[in-house]
Amino acid sequence: MAEDKAFSWDDTYQETESEFTLLPPGDYDFTIVDFERGYFDGSEKMPACPEANLKYKVVAADGKEATIKQKLFLHSKSQWQLTNFACAIGHAKRGDGKFSIRWNELIGATGRFQLGIHKYKDNEYNQVKKFYDKEPAAGGVTYQQGAF
Repeated sequence: MAEDKAFSWDDTYQETESEFTLLPPGDYDFTIVDFERGYFDGSEKMPACPEANLKYKVVAADGKEATIKQKLFLHSKSQWQLTNFACAIGHAKRGDGKFSIRWNELIGATGRFQLGIHKYKDNEYNQVKKFYDKEPAAGGVTYQQGAF
């Protein structure tokens, strides 16, 4: 991957291809590779609130790697999504009641989710459709589908 930098108007540019990979809909293991705290200014559907900007690394069965981006809104309207996310990465377990997300421990956290395809302005993007709970087991980590 190239170094992040701003160009000047007089630079010579290196030809590159897009690093975007669209994965087919399905279930994938993920690793969180980036997390930034942000702020959402609000819209008709969601009031202004803090937001978590996440990047997941996903490897498909054919070996293709993709980066999936997601925003999680820290608001009561999307508390169900925060619950599902926390259960997927092992920061919460269903039935325990209250939980907190350990934001400083997100990088490297793993889980499993279902991806779909979102169409926007003649472009297609992967979108997280649902998370699967991470359940500790005697022999390691397993995922329990349909536990929602």
